[in-house]
Amino acid sequence: MSVSGTVASSTINLVKTIVGAGLLAIPYAFRADGILLAVSLALMAAFTSGYGLFILAKCSKTLLNPRHSSFFTLCSITYPNLSLLFDFAMFIQCFGVCLSYLILIGDLFPTLFGGTRTNWVLLSTLIVIPLSLLRHLDSLRYTSILGLLALSYIGLLIILTYFFGNFPKPKVDWITVSDNYGVLTTFSIIVFAFTGSMNLFSIINELKENSMTNIKKIINYSISISASCFIISGLFGYLTFGENTLGNIILNYNSDKFVVKVARFNLGLMVLLSFPLLFHPCRISANNMVHWLQLNYGTRTERNESTGPITLEIEDDTDREYLEQELGSSHDTSFVHTYQSLPRAADDVDDDHIDERTEAVPLPDSRFLTITSILLLVMYVLAMNVQSFALVLALVGATGSTAISFTLPGLFGWKLIGTEALMNGERIGTFEKIHRYGSLALSCYGIVVMVSSVYITLFV
Repeated sequence: MSVSGTVASSTINLVKTIVGAGLLAIPYAFRADGILLAVSLALMAAFTSGYGLFILAKCSKTLLNPRHSSFFTLCSITYPNLSLLFDFAMFIQCFGVCLSYLILIGDLFPTLFGGTRTNWVLLSTLIVIPLSLLRHLDSLRYTSILGLLALSYIGLLIILTYFFGNFPKPKVDWITVSDNYGVLTTFSIIVFAFTGSMNLFSIINELKENSMTNIKKIINYSISISASCFIISGLFGYLTFGENTLGNIILNYNSDKFVVKVARFNLGLMVLLSFPLLFHPCRISANNMVHWLQLNYGTRTERNESTGPITLEIEDDTDREYLEQELGSSHDTSFVHTYQSLPRAADDVDDDHIDERTEAVPLPDSRFLTITSILLLVMYVLAMNVQSFALVLALVGATGSTAISFTLPGLFGWKLIGTEALMNGERIGTFEKIHRYGSLALSCYGIVVMVSSVYITLFV
């Protein structure tokens, strides 16, 4: 297992996971919401998404080996019968975004350099395939830097055009909502803008100094930087074009100007370099589903390839009774297995002494190449034959993004937070109890957002 990640490289990868092509739609949300509501929604989305990441990180520390953290391992000890469903939600989300990136590549580059969309989609394989064959997320840190530089150019274009562009200053709404209907249709743009949990576990597993202190730094830095990018771009884009702001801010600029052509090229480059960041968790979730099917329906040999010990031991009957008392009689505490106890806190774990006999979910080279090849082949075939699937992508975002950002972290936190203290022979503290109920609130919030977003997508 590669453990070369640092706080800086991990922050870069998480920021690039969060900040993508959706940045260009934020100014349109500002146009509909008005500045006060749009900024408020952005800050709320930043807080809820950041809290979801924090809850996932805390839950990972209940594992025997925190470097084995994933949605699959957490599901296996909390809601084992739903593991396949949870990973399927992750898979659909990542697959849909990856496919949309390939379609966008086919739409962007022909307008800049000519040629057919099919040829440009095929040409993208020269960059996409080598990057998709990298096993570790931290290996993508340099391409993430390049992608962020491409986005920075677009951001600078938006800001500098406001100050130095030859545009009449439009009327803008600072406090009032300018478009009540638009508020509904753009709600999901802001709420889903901060989705980044698909790569959090890879970051945790590959982080060299795998402590909650460092993980919290990565989350706080990433959410703060992403929120700043969204708010600044949304604000200055809306201040420049007012009620004429389009759903893709780039379309507001004169496409004949060289600086705008460079911005369009940078957008294509950013999308191209973002693909591997979403393909990485897509492959992991596909492998998790294969592994689940093997464990439940495979041969005896396949079923014997278990994931090994996942949680820590609670041998004291008093602690076990206290666990049931504190978590509530309705809580299923059967997920607390009795395995040989090892140091739990990442600050106390010596990586050389962690049981590394297997990965939490095995991904041998043969299966790695098979899953990679099949996924890429299907994505490229679809990208060359599907012109647009906006409705499907919107529904995927409403369900998949909500599940992995809010609902699942909340469900994990509700069930796992509190066991951590008992595993160290301690009682559940006040803050732990607060985070347990905060997790429950986050999960309920996710369900409300999902239902609202699906309704808006289908009927508004």
